[in-house]
Formats: sequence, structure tokens, C-alpha cells
Amino acid sequence: MEFSELGTSKRCISRLGFGCAPASGYDYGRVEDSAWITAVHAALEGGIDFFDVADVYGFGRVEELLSRALGERRHDVTIATKGGLVWDEQGRVTRDSSPLQIGRAIDGSLRRLRIDVIPLYQVHWPDPATSVEETIAALARFQKQGKIRHIGISNFSVDLLERAAGVAHIESQQVSYNLLSRGIEDDVLPWCEAHEKSVLAHTGLARGLLAGKRPIDSRFRVSDTRGRSSYFSSEGWAEKQRLLDALIQLSAKSGRSVSSIALRWILDNPSIAAVLVGIKDQAQLDENLGALDWHMEQEDRDLLSALSDACPHSLAGTPAH
Repeated sequence: MEFSELGTSKRCISRLGFGCAPASGYDYGRVEDSAWITAVHAALEGGIDFFDVADVYGFGRVEELLSRALGERRHDVTIATKGGLVWDEQGRVTRDSSPLQIGRAIDGSLRRLRIDVIPLYQVHWPDPATSVEETIAALARFQKQGKIRHIGISNFSVDLLERAAGVAHIESQQVSYNLLSRGIEDDVLPWCEAHEKSVLAHTGLARGLLAGKRPIDSRFRVSDTRGRSSYFSSEGWAEKQRLLDALIQLSAKSGRSVSSIALRWILDNPSIAAVLVGIKDQAQLDENLGALDWHMEQEDRDLLSALSDACPHSLAGTPAH
């Protein structure tokens, strides 16, 4: 296993993080609880000690499921959860990072996760109705109260990063980064590196497209939001296909899975502290663990980077949640 330090916290996290979003059974199609719990156990055995969840995943259910899967180990690993999204009885989600709502969200996460302090608490998305300063000041108060250990943010622009860091100490920024989503290389990555903030890359496999198992024009069930993802759209189809073909060829040459190669491309960027990958079952976990403890040949990395550069640069979009 590879490890990195979370910001300047002296806390080490595995560079492959276990993304819990698929357990909601919504964004990525149906997932069996028993298979997912087995994957969590296998992840622990494989050395993963970094689990990323959010209260909105399954509207609280996934936090409870993660706590059950981890058992007593929940006190030993780094659990990163997120707040700032609220939902109603019809499942409609809106942004709310007001101090009052953030306080409620933290208490709810503590209860569902069955822990005394949240190792890393992240603002899920910027809230246009609440100033960043208000939100971060509230998190700093909850940190002093001992409810959260470290503060992180997610999907923030550099301007918002600057404003947040001016209020309290921030350890990390979680943001989309993969071979089809590289916009952060121009501004977010340099800023975080200069200010010693860890970058946690989410959507490392472009919602599964870069695993090489589904064609670009795949059809999904109505409840699976990948059907509305620009990753699987016809935009830049030829360029995306050339990138996928290269990944498949490198997989055949090396004997490594397509997903492990796509993830290694991210991990070989020294500005990335960890990559978070959504896991449905142990088979997916095993493929993704293959991304660790090796380095890509520079020639292969350059090829993937060049093919990536040719793809449209606005594919990441905004997740349904």
C-alpha cells in the first residue's frame, strides 16, 4: 500500500481511498449490501484505511452501512464524510452550508457513523446562499468542540479556496480528476501544492468509463445517473475511443487491468495525495488495488496524456447528488 500525509496534519492515509457513493444504489445502479460489506472487509485487509462517504449518499443510509461494515475498525481508520447538501421526503437535493445546517449534519453523521469525532469533515459543494467564511467559521467552532478532527472542502474554485483558508486551517480539497477531467492542473493543483493542501481526486475512473468495460454509448437504467453523464455522451466520441483503445492495449501489454492503468496515471502525479474510487464489490476492489506499488513507463504516460489532451475538456459535469 502507498500512503500520503493529509495536508500538514501528520495523519497518513492510503493513496487509494474507498469511495462509498455506489452503496447508495442510485448513482451507479443497484448494489447488494452483503457484497459491498465484503468489499469493505477486503479493502481493510488490502491496507486501505481511507473511506470517503457523505450524508447525502443513500440519505444517511450509507454512513450507517459503512459503520456496520467497519465494526470496531471504524475507530482506527480515516473516515471522511461530507455535508452541505439537504434532501426532502421526495428525495430532492439542494445545497445548504449554513452554520445551523452544518451543525445538524455533523451531529447526524456522528450518530450514524457511531464515532466520537469525524477524522475529516468536508463541505460537499459551495453554497451560493451562504458565504464561505460563514461555513468555515462554523466548522472551526465544531473543530474546537471536538466533533471534527480536520476540515476539508470539496469542489471549490481557487477563489473559494483562498477565502476558506483565510478563515481556518484547511487540510484538503476533494475534486474531480482523471484522464477526461484535467481542468484543475491549471489552477487548483498549483495552489494546493503551494499551500500544502492535499488534493483528493474523486471520479478517478470517469464514473466507470475508464475501467474499459462499458462502451461510450452505454445505456443505463433510469435510476443510474451515469446515463446522463457527459462521460458516456457522444461528445468527443472518437477522441475518447482512442484513449480507451490505448488503455486496453496497455492492459494487454502489461497484464494489468484497464482501471489500474487509468488510476496509476493519476497516482504518478506527485500533486495528488490520494484517488477515491467508487467500489461496488470485491472484484472491482481487486482490480483497483492493482494500481498500487508500481510506476508507469514515461512513454506510456506521455501517450495517455496526449490522447487525453485531445478529448473535450468539459466532461466532468456535476454529479446528480
